[in-house]
Amino acid sequence: MSRPMRLRGIGASIGVAIAPARVLGREPRRVSYDRIDDAAVSTELARFEEAVARSRSEIEAAKQQLTQEHGSQYAPILDVYLLMHGDALLIDAIAECIRNDGINAEWAVARVVERLRAPLLRDTSSYFRERAQDIDHVKEHLLRQLSGEPRIEAYSGGPFVLVAHDLTPADAVHLLAPPTVGLVTEIGASSSHTAILARTFGVPAVVGVGPLSLEIQDGEEVLVDGFGGEVCIGVSAEERSEAESRRARFVAFLQGEQANGSVTRDGVEVRITANVELPTEVEAAVESGAEGIGLYRTEFMCLDRPEPPTEDEQVDVYRAVATAMAPNNVVFRTFDLRGDKRFHADRLEAREEEWLKSQVRAVLRASSEGSVSLMFPMVGSVDELVRAQALVEECREELSDPSARSAVLPVGMMVEVPSAALLADRFARHADFFSVGTNDLTHYTMGLERGQDRGRATPLDPAVLHLLARTVAAADRAGIPCALCGDMAADPLSLGLAVGLGFRQISVPVSVVPLARAVIRNATVQLTREVAEAALECESAEAVGELLADRLGEQLDPLRRSPERS
Repeated sequence: MSRPMRLRGIGASIGVAIAPARVLGREPRRVSYDRIDDAAVSTELARFEEAVARSRSEIEAAKQQLTQEHGSQYAPILDVYLLMHGDALLIDAIAECIRNDGINAEWAVARVVERLRAPLLRDTSSYFRERAQDIDHVKEHLLRQLSGEPRIEAYSGGPFVLVAHDLTPADAVHLLAPPTVGLVTEIGASSSHTAILARTFGVPAVVGVGPLSLEIQDGEEVLVDGFGGEVCIGVSAEERSEAESRRARFVAFLQGEQANGSVTRDGVEVRITANVELPTEVEAAVESGAEGIGLYRTEFMCLDRPEPPTEDEQVDVYRAVATAMAPNNVVFRTFDLRGDKRFHADRLEAREEEWLKSQVRAVLRASSEGSVSLMFPMVGSVDELVRAQALVEECREELSDPSARSAVLPVGMMVEVPSAALLADRFARHADFFSVGTNDLTHYTMGLERGQDRGRATPLDPAVLHLLARTVAAADRAGIPCALCGDMAADPLSLGLAVGLGFRQISVPVSVVPLARAVIRNATVQLTREVAEAALECESAEAVGELLADRLGEQLDPLRRSPERS
């Protein structure tokens, strides 16, 4: 392929880096697949047990290093992988596979991991697909120990951009420390644990670039745009100068970010809250200046366990989160064990309904520790919302604690399907608040499956913008809050557009909170409203994008390129 070259991926950690590439793991691992006789089973089991012990020790060392360098709040990310090392569904199943199938440890690891990953990869939820990647990371550690390969060691010298097919979180801990200044991976997602660690280390990262990253040669100059999700190879002197200028503008844009609250230049307050998946992110949300948690995903509690957590286990987590964020509000999103996240009160099986009720009761019990709200995802009809609220009241009556029974618990819904946006006025008669999930709303509006044709799935499409405008206007008329979350809220220009459409609460990933606050401080409602009105008249997402760049770029986009080089 000719030079220069630009690769597109997912911006997983914001910032700009430019340095020579260091490419990891280009050669595939050689894995032996051998049949063994009965006499060799005990030897193979002992070999596997030793590999598990060494792998666990390696991850524990990474956890200790992470704690020493960045504090205890992020180290529990690695607990997920330590738990997997004692999981019956994984470790015991591999041992059984060695005994019953008469195969060597490597083959058994590959067979069991594939069996566990398959249903997760078939699921439409990006969350479960990312959990399949977690299992793959454990597989990587186990196979490395079985093969006798040494741990990947950090390079000396630098600075450099690390290029890899993928990184396990344990590897990321010691590879993302200086002199690493950037990260590019072929696979991955912005919410993966490795991406979280890249943000923790302040390393700009672009993930999910695809196999084209194999075109990057060791020592070649690479520019990583962790905000725009772009990787440039073979950069010129002008591009290098431009990148350094953009990096300086970005730093300057964030300066002065210690002010309380987020107020536009013309005096309008916009609350910036955080999207959180792991309890480890709560402390980071507080430190980043988030004014609450606008979306707390509860799915993490189902990791590495055959059954959902008990009600008491959930209460412990919810109380800790509510206490840490007090007096700011925490919005807990319910989770349906099925992949579509959909709440159908009239279709829940008895087991599913009891788990959902245990979650609602747990949130009610935790409400005494702070300000909490409950949110149902994927609500598609008014009847579904009414039934969900009735379920909450049913759970309230089942509680024996008087304070929990009388707890004030706002119940809201995510607006993620077109039917909810089209009938927002009617939903607003029942909901205590709205939260618009732009990712799903965009895909459903455009007739795309999640993960399908990433380039076409843009919330800037005029059809999506009209649904957004309709939803926030309905909330305003009803006098209920309406937040915006999803990828749209994490982009400076799109965030400016959202303010112009009328959104006054934004929920973004923890790492984006400082940037979002800076965007609000530099915006004016008058200009963003004018731009929003013009955007609603556009005929394509491309036209909207050009409008935003032209009217808001200089004011709100610290990573913009000079016009002559864009």
